[in-house]
Formats: sequence, structure tokens, C-alpha cells
Amino acid sequence: MNASPHATTTDTSATTLRRILKSAPQDLWLDTIRRTKGSAHDDLVHWMLGQPECDFAVAAYAFYRSDPASHLTDPQPLPPRPKASQTFAQVLLNWDMGFYRTHRLCLDDDDIDRRQIRRLNQKLLAWPKGALPFNIPTRLLDTEGGQPTDLPQHLSPDHASHLWPLYQALGLRVRPQRSVLRRRVAKATGLLNRVTFRSARP
Repeated sequence: MNASPHATTTDTSATTLRRILKSAPQDLWLDTIRRTKGSAHDDLVHWMLGQPECDFAVAAYAFYRSDPASHLTDPQPLPPRPKASQTFAQVLLNWDMGFYRTHRLCLDDDDIDRRQIRRLNQKLLAWPKGALPFNIPTRLLDTEGGQPTDLPQHLSPDHASHLWPLYQALGLRVRPQRSVLRRRVAKATGLLNRVTFRSARP
């Protein structure tokens, strides 16, 4: 059975985005994971978490995106090979293998609901040390540190002409195209006016 044209286009876009991210700074990675929408982008997040260059801030964002406190209600052993939907397990297993030790970027106040961290800490206190079938490193309970993202316009999915359609095709959050086009038209008009003004001067 042949894949639908939409599925083929989505697969191609996903491959293209991964190739771009592979050579991009982690600033774009953190910006990208902030644009994800629930389980629709589990495959993308799964791929990002599996790359050795993945920054701690990206992993921490993904970890709290998985609602970690819910995994302490009825704790289960971690699967040896987590699926794309098993972000909680993937982060913990990869941490044990030495991933996410680079912490260059910081998370914004609205990246993680601080109530999630408090809830997770409270649930951990209810379990004696060593009673859980997995270990949550203390580093993930304190996400402070790092520098804010510094994303130039040519790498911003809201501004870069090669990124906007790609992110939009994958359902990632981007500004409406009309506002992007308005900015481009305004910029072009401004440049044209300056050139015209200079040409008109005696």
C-alpha cells in the first residue's frame, strides 16, 4: 500500500528539519522544542533527545513536557528501548549514559510550570530512597543556569524564508504568514523609500 502524498511530504519535511538542526546551534533546538504541540511532535523530540549534542535545557524542557510526576503514581521499570512517546524514560536512560551534561542555555520562566517541579519533589519525598524502579537525578529537579537563547533572524522560523514553510508544514508553532509578509513588505518599502530619497536629492 502506497503512502499518502501528505505522509510523504511530512516525512520529507521531518528529514529536512533534522538535517538543519544537526548543523544548527542549540539555540534553534530549544526554540524548536518550544514550538512543539503535544504528542504530534513526539518523533521530533525523541530524535532530539537521542543526539549527543542535545543541551540540558532542551532535555529538561522535554522531561517536564512528559509530566514526570504522573510516573510516580504507579512507578514502572523503564523500558530498555523507549518509544517516541516515552520521553520520561528516554531522558532518564540517556542521562545515565552521560547525555545532557552540556548546559549552555537557560529555560525561561514560562518554559516549565514551577508547580510541576514542586509536585515532582513532593511525590519523590513520599518514596524511600531506592524504592523507585528508576532514578531521577537531582540536576533535573533544579533547572537553573545557562544563558538565554540568541537566535538571529536568519535562523528564526518566524523570519527565515527557508524555515517558516518547513515549520508550518510540520505543524510547529510559527507566526501567521501574513504578519511575516507584512514585515518583509515594510522592510522592502523602507529600503525603496531610502533609495528613492537619495536619488531625489540634488
